Amino acid sequence: MRILSIRQAESKDMSKMKRIFPVILLVMSLLVAFFVCDVHANNLVISNVRLEDRNPSSKTVVVKFNISWENSWKTKINHDAIWLTVRLYNPAQTPTEKKLCQVSSSGLNPNGMSVGSASSLEVFVPSDKNGVFLRPSTFGFNNTISSQNVALTVKYDSCGFTDTAMVNASVFGLEMVFIPEGAFYAGDYNTSNASLNRGSSDPNPWPILSESVIAVTNLATNGYRYVSAGNPGEDATGTAFTISASYPKGYKSFYAMKYEITEGQWVEFFNSLPTLARPNRDLTDNLHKSTDTVSYRNTISCSGALLSCSTNRPSRALSYISWMDLAAFLDWAALRPMTELEYEKIARGPVLPVLGEFAWGTNNITTATTISNGDENGAEVIVNELANAHYGNSSLSGGDTANGNDYKKGPLRVGIFATTDSTREKAGAGYYGVMELSGNLKEQIVTIGNASGRNFAGSHGNGQLTIVPGYEGNADNSDWPGIDGVVSRGVTSATGSGFKGGSWEDAASRLRISDRSEAAKISTQSFNNVGGRGVRTYDGN
Repeated sequence: MRILSIRQAESKDMSKMKRIFPVILLVMSLLVAFFVCDVHANNLVISNVRLEDRNPSSKTVVVKFNISWENSWKTKINHDAIWLTVRLYNPAQTPTEKKLCQVSSSGLNPNGMSVGSASSLEVFVPSDKNGVFLRPSTFGFNNTISSQNVALTVKYDSCGFTDTAMVNASVFGLEMVFIPEGAFYAGDYNTSNASLNRGSSDPNPWPILSESVIAVTNLATNGYRYVSAGNPGEDATGTAFTISASYPKGYKSFYAMKYEITEGQWVEFFNSLPTLARPNRDLTDNLHKSTDTVSYRNTISCSGALLSCSTNRPSRALSYISWMDLAAFLDWAALRPMTELEYEKIARGPVLPVLGEFAWGTNNITTATTISNGDENGAEVIVNELANAHYGNSSLSGGDTANGNDYKKGPLRVGIFATTDSTREKAGAGYYGVMELSGNLKEQIVTIGNASGRNFAGSHGNGQLTIVPGYEGNADNSDWPGIDGVVSRGVTSATGSGFKGGSWEDAASRLRISDRSEAAKISTQSFNNVGGRGVRTYDGN
């Protein structure tokens, strides 16, 4: 499998404002912003966002923008895509609250949507209309995609705006990878700690053959047997239970974020929240990293009476997020958490497991030690030979480490191991091209190891967070792990979640695909070695 170069560059502020005055019979004034969004890995750039063609009878307005990204591909197996969500906001409001708006129609290349100048693209809109996938329509490795005047028609009344409102538009993009429908295996013949097996005397992995109900029992052979790592609240080895048909098992096709959430993406999320929600998502408070200065390479700083955040390293994987923080981001982005079975599908693909394998399909692993010299501006690389993962708690050298000890341990930028001539192993890539599934930061997942995790039904976020006093800014999906007994309070705990994939601090064994040492570990804390990413079930043909 070909893995292409994966690099980033920080964006420059090119913001300009221009008022468009209403014409006769059009009563809504539109303020158009021309700006470059934060770069979100692989040089994804969204620019020149503007509003056009308002239709008061249908309560719609067209949002146009330019977009470009690198290393796009489409094969008969899978493809990459950009998940785009559109937000409108009142430019006179301080601080700015950006509200996700639904697009006007769903399906493949529906009315009101245009791919712009790049004819090699197509638009797919899920049935909930909370965002769109912009993706290649033709086979090949397209390298750089660039399209001018992409157009999405949005329903401005779906996000609370009226005909007379003055609004700006914001478009948020995330790089995604399509994970096709199909069978796969979970487990690696009892090599990894607590890996799933078929019986007390049968080390074979679980075959996931459909999204149907799985009856987990304690047979000797040829069954589905749970193996526990003994975490508090985790079911014991051999416990009998049922995994419902609604729990996402990885068989059905879905999209996964290509990279872990970055600091730049978190800052854009945070600065879009209403005032009262911001303190509950502040990663610099005493429930998170407890400082506005750099800590374990996390550069996020938040300040001001109205609390806004910034980052010096927008390309760096985001640490110090709790389960509640991750859930809030995913709800806001109209995504959902991934399950531990989906994690194994994303990493392993449809092939037979390799004993003790990492996300790149072998058990060959070399840790990163040396970053290229100079500021880590999104183009830095790892220079020590054969490095394909970040683990082992070793101190880094080069790059930002010249600034002191706070820069020597912690996460790297996303996609850092891939180069123009990378193999899958050298790039540290999962079967389908998803990056950093082993190492860098732990992946937060939905476990099968307790009833709270198994209650997850795979609902997607809708961009709206809780507004209950004292609980503002929480995810509010009732089936998500950690949902409060008073549902309107949202996700307030971590029961039902866990960790997979290991981190920069862990021993190599924790990075194995099937290692379940912490797959049912419940923690409401935020840690310097924990991050996350989201997924979205595909409802197309």
